[in-house]
Amino acid sequence: MQVTSRRILELLEHPHELEALYREHPESFREGLEEACRDRSDAVALQVWKARLDYQDPVRALDARRAFLAIVIGLVVGGLVRIPLAIFDEDWFFPRFVPSLVLLGPVAYFWSEQRNRLVLMAGLLLALVAAVFVSLVPELSDSVVMALIHLPILFWALLGAAFAGGAWREPHARLRFIRYNGDMIILVTLVALGGFVFSALTMGLFSLAANDPEEWYVMNIGLVGGASIPVVATYLYDVVFARRTGIASVLARVFAPLFLVMSATYLVVAFAGGENPFVDRDFLVVFNGLLLVILGMTVFSIAERGERGDIAWIDYVNVALLMVTLVIDLVALSAISFRLGSYGLTPNRLVVLGANLVVMTHLAWTCRAYVGFLRGRATVAGVQRAVTGYLPVYVGWAAFVVFVLPFLMRFA
Repeated sequence: MQVTSRRILELLEHPHELEALYREHPESFREGLEEACRDRSDAVALQVWKARLDYQDPVRALDARRAFLAIVIGLVVGGLVRIPLAIFDEDWFFPRFVPSLVLLGPVAYFWSEQRNRLVLMAGLLLALVAAVFVSLVPELSDSVVMALIHLPILFWALLGAAFAGGAWREPHARLRFIRYNGDMIILVTLVALGGFVFSALTMGLFSLAANDPEEWYVMNIGLVGGASIPVVATYLYDVVFARRTGIASVLARVFAPLFLVMSATYLVVAFAGGENPFVDRDFLVVFNGLLLVILGMTVFSIAERGERGDIAWIDYVNVALLMVTLVIDLVALSAISFRLGSYGLTPNRLVVLGANLVVMTHLAWTCRAYVGFLRGRATVAGVQRAVTGYLPVYVGWAAFVVFVLPFLMRFA
């Protein structure tokens, strides 16, 4: 269909039909709009349409600079991961440094946009203290392993501060950071899958011309590329998708009810089958893993909900998911308390107990705010504040596990 200037002028007072016409025939619409603007240069609606279609996003002009920045940061992070392996044993170096170094890539990317001096000083101090600490700790005892597992959470908090800049205290900035994490899970997975396919093809081709290229490729190309994946994904999120992919929102609506059905069914089947988290350690581990996954799913679903004040079906699903997660957390908390009383205190049990208490408090606060919203006694903003306002507690708990627990347990 050829969209003529006459047709556009006929629909000038019908904006919805004009929008539908553009969406159906965008190229033909542009040609007809040019002629219509010449015939009716005084029409404000036509001027608005022309400005809309001719608009050039200023962000696109920065693509080359940001792409170069992402490449440089990715290579630097990859080098920091690869070069020390010439000196240190990988079994010693990897668990102590690599997770934190990988997170420093997106931190550097966002800091280059904000140039916040406080974030820079906090980052340098954290990197220095963490590097000294993990270098001096003795062999990987239980308390040290717990510390190394929680150390990336502190760098994740630094990433949040770099992302938000000076607005890191504001709930909306924290909410955008949660959305960024949801989008990053998707983008990192896609980039990693693409990199895996590329690497497999590359090694397959080079195996025809060289003997055993796999080890060299993995250690020099694969390792550097893998370390730079979060920076590449952040560049895609920032420039290509303009800081909102929309995929996480769709997935949250799809998977929230699925997780609700799965978790409720798992509880029934597990206990009907005679599983006992009070004596079965493996079952307790699965229970805590399920708790963390559902907590993350719930938080992402709430973050992606938006600011609309009307109640939708997804709100009831989120509340039900929160309640099921609370039940799982209460069972896990009871089980770990029983094991502490029966088998004594260990670093692992202390950390699991503390983590369950931290998570249960967050779940209860969020659930209370959400129920208040459904009953008309609170707003969506109140629910989102319950989610974002508690984030510093996780950071404080991680700092305790990293810098206090090993000394408290005498590095046992």
